Amino acid sequence: MKRAIQILIKNHVFFLFIFLQLILFNHLSSRNFIIESKVAKFSTHMSGYLFAKEKNFKDYFLLKKINSQLLQDNYDLSVENQILKAQQSVCDSTDKLSNIIQAKIVKNTWNKKQNFLIINKGELDGIDTQMGVINNNNIVGITSTVHDNFTTIISLLNTDLMISAKIKKSGHYGSLIWSGTHYNTMELNDIPKHANVQKGDTIVTSSYSNIFPEGLNIGIISKYENEKNTNFLKIYVKLFVDFTKINHVYLINPKFQKERQLIEKTLLN
Repeated sequence: MKRAIQILIKNHVFFLFIFLQLILFNHLSSRNFIIESKVAKFSTHMSGYLFAKEKNFKDYFLLKKINSQLLQDNYDLSVENQILKAQQSVCDSTDKLSNIIQAKIVKNTWNKKQNFLIINKGELDGIDTQMGVINNNNIVGITSTVHDNFTTIISLLNTDLMISAKIKKSGHYGSLIWSGTHYNTMELNDIPKHANVQKGDTIVTSSYSNIFPEGLNIGIISKYENEKNTNFLKIYVKLFVDFTKINHVYLINPKFQKERQLIEKTLLN
């Protein structure tokens, strides 16, 4: 530990340079990560590499906390697996997912208007754009820019992202968006006023999503109100995922996604 501190002091100019570079790459990626370009890919690669090194350094001093989180994640997955087995006679889960890829988060923002995550897996690991990202059966976001070893994920906490969601109990569906205000609350729109809505109702993904399988958890209704001059409700959804302490994610690749996209594109044309 003493040796590490001496190295930091001796090379403080170099580390200051790296720090300034990180600020630059963070600025570029937060504004341009949706645009598929060489600049965005280079930024993703460099940011991912540097943030991975930073994350490894921090993890060395946080092993106990991280191990506890991993144990909890494994427990949650085991419980989820038992539930899926029990429901297999009703809905075969293999019809929804073709594979699952685990990845570690090396960068995560949650206090901006357009938030994102960077993970330590990329194209070489089988990751592609427009893949759903979850954490313990709760949705996190959608893959955007994919490099060989790193991937940028558009977070749910992004004002440019819209998810098709529904009220689990009643089946009424609408569009889920983030207003950019609270890191743990989104808004579900287009739900008619005659819908039987109650606080505490669970919100899940709908069958209209071409990225997420139907029924993945999103959050619960924290409150709702009538929209003025419309026949719809404005519903506030408290997210299950806590973006301030998430460490790992799972990427899912629904079966028949490309076939469905081709059919929808043909119909629209």
